[in-house]
Amino acid sequence: MSELVTRFFTATIGASILIGSAWLGQWYFGVVVLVIALIGQFELYKLYERCGVKAWRITGLLLGAGIALRALIPDIFLLTAVPVVGLVLWCTFTKSHQPLMRLGATLSGAVYPTALVAFLTDLRTIEGYSGEEALALTITVLVLVWASDIFAFLAGSFFGNHALAPTISPGKTWEGFLGGVGGAIIAAIFLSFMVDMPLRIVHLMVLAVVCTLSGAIGDLAESRFKRVAGVKDSGVILPGHGGILDRFDGIIVAAPLAYMYIIFIASKF
Repeated sequence: MSELVTRFFTATIGASILIGSAWLGQWYFGVVVLVIALIGQFELYKLYERCGVKAWRITGLLLGAGIALRALIPDIFLLTAVPVVGLVLWCTFTKSHQPLMRLGATLSGAVYPTALVAFLTDLRTIEGYSGEEALALTITVLVLVWASDIFAFLAGSFFGNHALAPTISPGKTWEGFLGGVGGAIIAAIFLSFMVDMPLRIVHLMVLAVVCTLSGAIGDLAESRFKRVAGVKDSGVILPGHGGILDRFDGIIVAAPLAYMYIIFIASKF
């Protein structure tokens, strides 16, 4: 019970910071997302180290920062070529072992989680929508993922009998997954009545399914990474949850897919 209370308070504070910063403005939200992304990237590098591969952390984090700020400072994305070229040159002349694997680990950390979770900032600055509409879309994606997580946990706890991926995460069940889908759909319907939404209800329903599916994939992927690295949690920064990757694994995958659905489908139909 005490652990559940700790998880609840940590999640409440985290959600308040995300939604509050999104409400304050693009830059406030972008900085919060940047911090989340870089901490998650650092945790991934620690997982790599557990597997015997040491990334070039500082260079990788600089690259990740440039990618994460692309929506706020578009030209900075061009500068990310500098650390990449620097890494290639270093790999050419360094005497360190496994330069190719170290290069791959460094670059992959800038993509997962950093480049993917930064799509939250892309949502907050999305073109073709007003500032208020972009705020509504950002909060919608966050709420759908959170609602899916909560209902999946409740459904899995009370009705879970059939393992979703027993070799990766034995605690995840099909009942929990279906409960997550239902919870996200309920949240989508609720938001359609409570918020002046720029999307039609049918697109909100599809987004609910997209967020649940991608959230589950992100959750399972992070569970697999931790299993390979031989750790229970990716970090210890969030009491009751573990690390940033533990808490944001679903959003990491849901954010880019939700953004692409809004841009390429919901905005046109």
